[in-house]
Amino acid sequence: MNPFLLLGLCCLFLGQCKTVKISGPVPNPPIKHLAVVNNEDVHMDDFQSQMVEQIRAMGIHTTVVPEPPVNADYLTYRANWRWDIGMYLWRFTATLHRPQGAMRSMMYGNTGLDLGKFGEAQDKIREPIRQMLLGRP
Repeated sequence: MNPFLLLGLCCLFLGQCKTVKISGPVPNPPIKHLAVVNNEDVHMDDFQSQMVEQIRAMGIHTTVVPEPPVNADYLTYRANWRWDIGMYLWRFTATLHRPQGAMRSMMYGNTGLDLGKFGEAQDKIREPIRQMLLGRP
């Protein structure tokens, strides 16, 4: 086999395949209070509580609610894990809903053979959530 082809294939499979996409307008006025809609389908221990603590650390008063509130800022989210030698956060999506109708969303995805995909989920989502809610890293 051609050594350059083999090298190229190794780089393709071992390369980092992390994706972060954020769309929608930056929250204006800034968020002061945020309701996080409880997602019973996320089965990773402490994921929601760690996410809420990260949002609170940004100076945003945060509560967890069972249903979306009618006239307030709220966040919905999904988190999915996969197995590859160990569990890792494969995809995380979150959407900020505002009473004015403006929405902002983010998607974090991680695939490939990059060993950086392993580790604490809260470390993976900290900066994407900050960018989505505050509009800056």
